[in-house]
Amino acid sequence: MDMYKEAYERYTQMCENYGMDCIPFYHFMHNLTDDQIQQYIQTAK
Repeated sequence: MDMYKEAYERYTQMCENYGMDCIPFYHFMHNLTDDQIQQYIQTAK
């Protein structure tokens, strides 16, 4: 679960940086695979 929270935090930071609206955590968590989450974390760093 921590992996999802970390990815979501990075996602919301990026949305704020670009002035975009964020999707709710529930939708974020259920629409991405574990591999996509891992890739997102690596790319966002």
